Amino acid sequence: MKRKIIQLLLCLFLVITTVIPLRTAKADGKTLGDYKAELAALEAKANRNKRLSQEAQNSINAKRQAIVAANNTIEANEQKVEDSKEKVIESEEQIKVKTEELKSTITVYQYAGSSTESMFIDYLFDSESISDMIEREAVIEQIVNYTDQQLKSLEKLIDDNKKLQVQLAEDNVRLENSIEANEQEVDKLEAYVATLASIGMDYDEELKALKNQVVLYERAGCKNDDSIDECYYNKGSYSSSFSRPLNSGKVTQAWGHNGHAGMDLGGNVPGTPVYAPANGTVAHTAYHQSCGGNIVYIHHQVGGKAYTSEFGHLRSYAVSPGQKVTKGQIIGYVGGDSSTWYYDKCTSGTHLHYSIAYGYYLGAGANGYKSWSTFKSNTRATADASITGIKNVYGTKWSNR
Repeated sequence: MKRKIIQLLLCLFLVITTVIPLRTAKADGKTLGDYKAELAALEAKANRNKRLSQEAQNSINAKRQAIVAANNTIEANEQKVEDSKEKVIESEEQIKVKTEELKSTITVYQYAGSSTESMFIDYLFDSESISDMIEREAVIEQIVNYTDQQLKSLEKLIDDNKKLQVQLAEDNVRLENSIEANEQEVDKLEAYVATLASIGMDYDEELKALKNQVVLYERAGCKNDDSIDECYYNKGSYSSSFSRPLNSGKVTQAWGHNGHAGMDLGGNVPGTPVYAPANGTVAHTAYHQSCGGNIVYIHHQVGGKAYTSEFGHLRSYAVSPGQKVTKGQIIGYVGGDSSTWYYDKCTSGTHLHYSIAYGYYLGAGANGYKSWSTFKSNTRATADASITGIKNVYGTKWSNR
């Protein structure tokens, strides 16, 4: 009986292994097919983000134009206020003159006996007849009425200009509030654009890097159902530790300072060789990026762990994607000096931007990831001197690799 059960189990095992083949390819991580599917989704997301970024940028431009227009209007209003103040002063002076003239005329008209107004009295009593006197009296009355009208007109002008000053002041407050609101909105939109974009590489360059990884995996013989770890990363060379990327230098900005996702290494002249800190495979080389210039990314297995090294602000690089590099091999040359400023906007002096990140940025497999934010977080490895061999403190110096 036991023998029949064993035979039955053996037959069942053969059926299962024949009809339903065992798949162990994914045991060590995602397959090339998985990576391709994720890349297609990422490309769709990147295209969407580019569209959203452009929409946000258009809104930013419109709000900046509104801010400029509001500032120009405020400036014009301030000039109008000054003009209206001058008109008030001029009108008040004219009122003083007209008031004195009116007083003189009224004095003549009502108090003809006043010795101070003998000229107007003479004018009245020099009349040749009663009708002439009446006409002359009518002339004086017309002068009084005209002067009174002028006074009222000047008073109205003063009142209008004072009201204009109040209105302009209220307009300026409203405009200043709109400027503040637009500036806050611009800040929010710019922060929003920053969350959509990649730092280091722009959208197109990052997609290029990810697509190029597929080419590298396929050239290595990976098939869609193959584990990328098994067909690619596990076939690479290993190192026991990292060495320094420069023969000598000093830390001019530590990792984490002001959110800096790397370590700036200075103390060298432009063109100084940069060395691979460990054995690895070049993941990507980015050319003339607006923030980072020429950049090299290398995947490493060091001490049994996966890492990505980043080298930014290079004057030039001496490697290409997919190339195997050995520890101490020249991969590029220090840049960041004024000769690169026309395209590299994130440097003001000669230095190497250097970082070590956990895992394979731009890569696949169990240790791969595509997110810049993940890479930025993972660059905390740069702050570990036991990994980089460089103390993460401003001013730290060394004189050998």
